[in-house]
Amino acid sequence: MDEQQAPLVIVVIGPPGAGKGTQSSILANLLGVPHISIGSLLSSYARDKSEVGVHLTGMMASGTLVPDTLVRELLATRISEPDCASGIILDGFPRTLMQAELLESGLSRPPFHANNLRENLVALHLRVQNSTIVKRLSGRRICSRCNATYHQETQPPRVSGECDFDGSALTVREDDRIATVLKRLRIYEQETAPILNHYAEKASLLEVDGEQPKENITQEIVVAIQSMCRIPTAGAK
Repeated sequence: MDEQQAPLVIVVIGPPGAGKGTQSSILANLLGVPHISIGSLLSSYARDKSEVGVHLTGMMASGTLVPDTLVRELLATRISEPDCASGIILDGFPRTLMQAELLESGLSRPPFHANNLRENLVALHLRVQNSTIVKRLSGRRICSRCNATYHQETQPPRVSGECDFDGSALTVREDDRIATVLKRLRIYEQETAPILNHYAEKASLLEVDGEQPKENITQEIVVAIQSMCRIPTAGAK
């Protein structure tokens, strides 16, 4: 990579259940850059005994949304670490146009200096139909003890309703109930359209069919990124 070129930022966008976390993890391994999940980042800070950690714990326990500015500051601290020098994959941020603008201001700091977003940021949009999302999430079951994950159709337990590992009852998360999934999808559609338009104008927007098998999705993404000649893909086949 040219020493003067800012590291690449890949922002993964998609509805709940689109496979953002799965693809982010796979790409992080293939491309040799960190996968930064905003949910995991906030949880790690919340476990701290620092003032910020205690503050975050209180907000998350009460269901209060973490302010965008605080998320940006925590993210800015994370991306300043040495392992981000070659680039990052962001999962879960931004979700709104305001968050996208906050991210861009945060990327003005070293090591990124991403003033030219078209050269330094790829927005990866996983397109998945609402009916597919509802089917994926409403069929998901979680072990009440060890949190092992199953799916009624694609990954059922050996014994219906029981965890393969400890025999505990499988439950449905509140977020996976059909009414909740539909509500989350409505919010996503309202918030995401402006982000996609924003990135289509200011950055490289990569549209990918998220209905494909995950291996096909990964291959399509890697080929597209390689064609952009942005970051090393030594791990990619």
